[in-house]
Amino acid sequence: MATQRHRGIPLSSLSPKFLYTNSTSHTWPFSAIAELIDNAYDPDVRAKRFWIDWTQIKGLDCLSFMDNGTGLSRDRMHKMLSFGFSNKKEVRGHIPVGVYGNGFKSGSMRLGKDAIVFTKTKDTMSVGLLSQSYLAAIKVQQLLVPIITFRRDGQNFPEDAASLQAILKHSLFNTERELFSELRAISAAGRTGTRIIIWNLRKTTSGETEFDFDVDKCDIRIRTSLNASETSSPASDYSLRAYCSILYLRPRMQINIRGKRVRTQLISKGLAYIANDIYRPSFLSQRIQITFGFNTKSKEHCGIMMYHKNRLIKAFVQVGCQRKADKKGAGVIGIIECNFLQPTHNKQDFDDTDKYRKTIHNLGIKLEEYWNEVWFRHKNEDPECTIPIEDTKKVPDQSWVQCDSCLKWRRLPDGTDCSLLPERWLCNMNPDPQFRSCHVEEELEEQEEDQRSYPKPYKRQRKNSKPLREDKVPVIQVPAQAGHPLAGVRVSTVAWQPLSSAPFSTAQPDTLSTVHRSGDGDHADVVTPAEIQRSSVNPSPVVDPRSLSSPRPRRKQTILPENPTEMDAMVTAPHLPVTSVTQTNCKPVIFEKRRSTEQGGTQNLNVRENWGMVTEDKMMEAFERHKWLRPDEDWYGTEGLSEEETEDASFFGAGETFEPEGKIKDGAPQQEVQKELSETMQVTALERDTCRNQIQELQLELQKLRQQCGNVDTWRTQCNQLKSKMEGLEKEKARLSSLCEALRTELGGLRENTNRRREETEVRTLDGAGGSDEELRRLRRNVGRLLASFVPALDLKRVDYDSDVIDVILDQVLREVT
Repeated sequence: MATQRHRGIPLSSLSPKFLYTNSTSHTWPFSAIAELIDNAYDPDVRAKRFWIDWTQIKGLDCLSFMDNGTGLSRDRMHKMLSFGFSNKKEVRGHIPVGVYGNGFKSGSMRLGKDAIVFTKTKDTMSVGLLSQSYLAAIKVQQLLVPIITFRRDGQNFPEDAASLQAILKHSLFNTERELFSELRAISAAGRTGTRIIIWNLRKTTSGETEFDFDVDKCDIRIRTSLNASETSSPASDYSLRAYCSILYLRPRMQINIRGKRVRTQLISKGLAYIANDIYRPSFLSQRIQITFGFNTKSKEHCGIMMYHKNRLIKAFVQVGCQRKADKKGAGVIGIIECNFLQPTHNKQDFDDTDKYRKTIHNLGIKLEEYWNEVWFRHKNEDPECTIPIEDTKKVPDQSWVQCDSCLKWRRLPDGTDCSLLPERWLCNMNPDPQFRSCHVEEELEEQEEDQRSYPKPYKRQRKNSKPLREDKVPVIQVPAQAGHPLAGVRVSTVAWQPLSSAPFSTAQPDTLSTVHRSGDGDHADVVTPAEIQRSSVNPSPVVDPRSLSSPRPRRKQTILPENPTEMDAMVTAPHLPVTSVTQTNCKPVIFEKRRSTEQGGTQNLNVRENWGMVTEDKMMEAFERHKWLRPDEDWYGTEGLSEEETEDASFFGAGETFEPEGKIKDGAPQQEVQKELSETMQVTALERDTCRNQIQELQLELQKLRQQCGNVDTWRTQCNQLKSKMEGLEKEKARLSSLCEALRTELGGLRENTNRRREETEVRTLDGAGGSDEELRRLRRNVGRLLASFVPALDLKRVDYDSDVIDVILDQVLREVT
């Protein structure tokens, strides 16, 4: 093999064996077919319909794929048969699925050893061959891809003579007539399109093809899965028709398998008890929507449907409680579009990164939350029901159908059985008159209208009923401001202890805090009861973080003593007042933050920063700064948080109930008030998010308007040019009108003279006097010279002035001018 060089440097070669090696990335044959479907779906082809069929050509089983897209030019055909070329871009919101420039090669060679591509564009027709049999027959060490291009008149380019001979000799089509026959087959689908035929299909150990074409005449099935029970695995595992029906989250292309249309489905709308949840990854700034619901066909088929750029990557991935032996999570399906993850080359899995693992972990938490909420609601609605919710009969919450003509999705009345609809359904069959035309836009889906999480009463009730552990006190991080009198003091948390009417000095020593002064290292000054008793300051109320969801009527300020002695007492007494507005029978909580730092090459997990006493307003600022106020969840919970969020949330006492002793513990009405305040905070946070989104939209519109305003001068100049051109045309029109009037007057005079002379000629003829038509001929010559100025192509030398040719031409010119 001669080594090719570029500027003296050897070029890397590609062995023909790589075609098979590359195809082994597809361990599942349907993933290879999906690659060919994606190529037709992507915005650079924009196919509306796709056909998959099985045929026999010259005694060989073949798979054929055809679309009605834009077709491939010669250059694009060569890139498709090469490796790594992919420049697909988003077009009008249509995000391409292809990324690596490898799908056609790996997919086609996984299905069979040989593939031929026929394509038609508006200007050319091309044929390309990707064949392992051809490369083995000619025994080359390089990868060769014969390509020929025909013009619309059927003539090929002279430089394609060698490629034409190779295709005719080593493909299933041995004459040009057979090639043109396949190109004409594309015309049955549209003016442009692409047709792919794959033969020498992969076979099993028994010598049969891995696909079975006999069990279902309108389907293609995997032969090795036919003996398995249909209840043991989803139909999409072995039926191409079932797999194509869920291949896209929002289907925009009609797929036909063996002459019958695939009834695609909006999988997120075909579930029962649908609920939308929100997932906030710690590594993303945006919110990801997750749709949960129950499978209405079989409770055995459950899990997460993971899509990427509208394309199904992993189906029925069981997470969380579904992996356990109990029935928890049975029948629940979750749907998420993971555009933030990176799929593998075969588009059947995601790269195993920390982002993927965190996503799977949090999906398990969200799924278990949905299961608990559904069970809680089921029990509350019918406490006497003994049938588990997974065993109850279910129907889809919504019914959607796709129009065969415009491919738009229409929502049908709830309870409609889509299986009873006609095979060909059109928009004019819609019961809703508002969407009974193909020209009407699609109805908005709920995920576009409502991005909020579903309510979670079970989770809220469970959190409110959880007792507070005395050995673990919630802490909130609030830094002391620069110049604060307490700056430089490190204070640990105070144990939660109810206050009696007796002085605070009656508290037990084990409930007291230790105070670390700045610069003392690890030394701790123990605060004794006597020191506390010497302080004359009354204890302050404990601030319940849940009460922060209600608006504050007035600002509470920190009161600091001016006397240095009293200041020292505040430093050594953890019970000093935080606020001075209300008093309750509770001990105060001093707040701290724990942070891990590296000192001297070792990690010290017990280093504490300098913190001070704070007001409730500062607490609110801290909550907002760290994003712990969540409209869809109880902010003090850890369920649904990522690992980093769960770890950071520990300083908030995540998962604990902030319930002081006394009236709040025993009084249910105050708990209800707290619930109402929490719900008010949720509504306020949602309104805040909505306002932010509206502000962003307005800012984008303002930018567009500014860009448009920048083009005003250009538009004004163009308008002035058009105006001056219109004025010139008006003047030209006036000149032509006056000229037409003069010609019309002259034509009238000529007609009168002609009639008069004709009468005189007839009289002379009748009188036998004869006569000459010289004057009429001379007049026609003058008219001809006049017409020549309007009709430059008029050849006066070839005009017969004895006939009425000049008269006819004159009439035509006058009609055109007027």
